[in-house]
Amino acid sequence: MTSTHLRTATAAATDVGRRRHGNEDSHALWVADGSGRTHAADTLLVVCDGMGGSNAGEVASRMAVEAVVREFETDATGDALEALRRAVDVANTEVHEHSRSRQDLQGMGTTCTAVAIHGDALAFAHVGDSRAYLVRGGKLTQITHDHSLVAQLVARGQITREDARHDPRRNVVTRSVGVGPAVEIDAERLGEPLVSGDTILVCSDGLHGQLSDEEMAKLASDGSLDRACRTLIALANERGGPDNITVAMARLEGEGGPADVADTPHVAPHATGTEAAPTDAARAPSLTLRVLAALALLIALSVIAWVMWGNSRTRAESRTTGSREGALVAVR
Repeated sequence: MTSTHLRTATAAATDVGRRRHGNEDSHALWVADGSGRTHAADTLLVVCDGMGGSNAGEVASRMAVEAVVREFETDATGDALEALRRAVDVANTEVHEHSRSRQDLQGMGTTCTAVAIHGDALAFAHVGDSRAYLVRGGKLTQITHDHSLVAQLVARGQITREDARHDPRRNVVTRSVGVGPAVEIDAERLGEPLVSGDTILVCSDGLHGQLSDEEMAKLASDGSLDRACRTLIALANERGGPDNITVAMARLEGEGGPADVADTPHVAPHATGTEAAPTDAARAPSLTLRVLAALALLIALSVIAWVMWGNSRTRAESRTTGSREGALVAVR
């Protein structure tokens, strides 16, 4: 399906959780205004999970989100990947410089996961352990890589993915926006085009740390994105809600509805060219004519046989022939 045949629906929600007093997560949904101005993408999803003493984490995540949206919206390159990379880099500089201006904000930082969708193309820029996923056909695929201590341990084979979900070191991130004057940013394009029905899910670890991939895939596939956001957060809270929970979602839909044209089974035609295959109604007259012709032939053969035997046959023999003709009539 071409990009011109897709539209994007979005939804997002955030919750403080059950154990935190404040919400250090921030998020944004940005959609091109349709004014005719050229933008690098049609839709932008951003989720940031702040860290730092006092309210420093909240300040860091809010500043990062605002910087990413502002820089991306005003980017003039037309390249979503480079626009995202530059926007996150600017966010890092602004958060870091602001942390140095106030003692109570020193050392603050934030994760940052930003996803841009342009038609059927997706690009992302990512720092930290918030995540972006692709949900397709009821299956969830993580498209970002965690910058965390437990992710490194999993990669080295020292712990399993399941162990990482409960490891006491799971909150230790190895990269964050704003902590230093520069940061290494993962910026990539999705290696395949999006199709109608695809759902993009971006979330903080308050969500993915409490739910399995199967649970997220099922709930994210809900026909209503708003309801999906609410049910995802509700389940994370049911599991204890130990952290702030944020989710932002986008779904690609075809002009004719949410189902992708490619998912419709292809039915081969019954006949080639412009000829239509004969219907049952068309076949009926032809069948009747063939039956009549066969019966006429049989009658003719009976008459010839009768002549050959001659008039010398007895009345009983004539009745026998008549009974044979009656059998033919019964066949008809």
